[in-house]
Amino acid sequence: MTRIQERGRARLKLRLPSWRDRFDLASGQAFLDVCEAYDLTCAVLEYWAKSEAPTRSSIIAEYEELMAALELEAQLFATREAVEGPKPRRS
Repeated sequence: MTRIQERGRARLKLRLPSWRDRFDLASGQAFLDVCEAYDLTCAVLEYWAKSEAPTRSSIIAEYEELMAALELEAQLFATREAVEGPKPRRS
């Protein structure tokens, strides 16, 4: 697992505390990809939250929607892994 994936997993666990145990157990590549995307999305959202650009609020809204979608994907992959087991990692 890369550092960015670790940060994404940590952010997801903070955002969705009731899912912490399942997120700790998830290790499939699809789940780790979501963790990476989540960390990057959070970083961009933090940047725009500090910005004073006129388009700031519409960009923030888009990234908040993306974060919500990634949170649902993380829950889906973590649940799927709990039932089916992790998918093999790509080379």
